Amino acid sequence: MIQIRKHERKDIPFHVKWFNNFKVNKYLGDKLGEKTSLKKEKKWFSNYELAKNKKFFTICDKSKPIGLVGISNINPINKTADLFIAIGEDNYHGKGIGKDTMLWIIDYGFNTLKLHKLKLAVIKNNIPAVRLYHSLGFILEGEIKKENYYQGRYYSLLLMAIFNKSKK
Repeated sequence: MIQIRKHERKDIPFHVKWFNNFKVNKYLGDKLGEKTSLKKEKKWFSNYELAKNKKFFTICDKSKPIGLVGISNINPINKTADLFIAIGEDNYHGKGIGKDTMLWIIDYGFNTLKLHKLKLAVIKNNIPAVRLYHSLGFILEGEIKKENYYQGRYYSLLLMAIFNKSKK
């Protein structure tokens, strides 16, 4: 049974494990494949605790953390924000957890935070993620060509968004 709870300091060791996993970090952030450390992640979490424009959550199978999802760059004036998701445990990929979690975070963004638009950037060749986002109603807003460099080649980013249909 998947549960989503507030992200906590005790989750930091999982960051290190997940973000050092090739299957996870080859699609994460603007520094694809970059390794992390406990020291870096503790510093990141301290900065996160101070941030007012971020809401992060831990995805759990019962009580076992298996991933991270969140909203960042929350803009209360424009009512926009960026989404991200990372399923950190390999044996949880391809089981529909990403879809259920994305439905949850979209609902949170639109109904709890009262946002108008949720955005994300996805590596173009991350076909499962691109398909998932399309299936959830995200539309393609643009492409940034050859934006991220990893293992000797450049990767393009797709910019996608979903709009709160109850807002004008």
